[in-house]
Amino acid sequence: MPDPLIPVSRRVGFLYLEHTRLDLGDGVPICESAEGATPIPAGTLACLMLGPGTSVTHAVMSELARLGCLILWVGEHGVRVYSAGKPGGAFGRRIGEQAGLINHPSDRLEAARRPYRIMLDDDAPSTRSIDQLRGLEGSWVRAKYTRLAQIHGVIWVGRDSKKADPINRSISMATSTLYGVTEAAILSLGLSPALGIVHSGDSRSLVFDIADTVKFRTVVPLAFRLVAENPGLKDLGLVRRGCRDLFVRNRLLERMVSIIEHVVFGHELGCDLHFKP
Repeated sequence: MPDPLIPVSRRVGFLYLEHTRLDLGDGVPICESAEGATPIPAGTLACLMLGPGTSVTHAVMSELARLGCLILWVGEHGVRVYSAGKPGGAFGRRIGEQAGLINHPSDRLEAARRPYRIMLDDDAPSTRSIDQLRGLEGSWVRAKYTRLAQIHGVIWVGRDSKKADPINRSISMATSTLYGVTEAAILSLGLSPALGIVHSGDSRSLVFDIADTVKFRTVVPLAFRLVAENPGLKDLGLVRRGCRDLFVRNRLLERMVSIIEHVVFGHELGCDLHFKP
């Protein structure tokens, strides 16, 4: 695997593009549009999200892989992720260790307690099964959404990614950006996003496990704040830019690497969990 110019923990985060063409210009990835050609800082990105109306040349894909920049093909505004290109491939040994954890019930249960400890800021009950932990998470999440709605004065009728109201659309946009950078960190560490500990049966099960640890410390409060400040919010670009700035301000990718190593392999958590709004 070629060494990226910048480690994933130091990268900016993500860039979302739509209705454009990507090519190489003097060996540098560029974005072509009616306004002209704009260089893409691929070496500083962890994740490039390609939305509708985007085309990309083989030469660009080769260069992005060399630079270690993950490519995600996403729906409009990044709400859905359809496919991902791995930055340089995965490390077989680490995936083997990850799979061994998943297939060992007691080790998996102990690992499942670690994300809850981060998310809830408290130890999960030692007698609970993984299914029971999921139920505990669901109750906590519903209460958290309700509390954030009260704090920000936002009308809340429940979480539904299919609803078109401003707060549900903003949460979907915000969490999709978080999932993108989380998947970039997972892949860059040579792990499989599909081999989850708490979640299972999805190609991004581990992404959900890891993203859930910080979702309510970062992007969900941001989504509520932006909707409160911009009633009837329609410009989801505002949410994307807010997430980007939040990730940079809090060096989120660096923290994600530490959280992944802690959750999957039980390493000491090497970062604090206090995030700047």
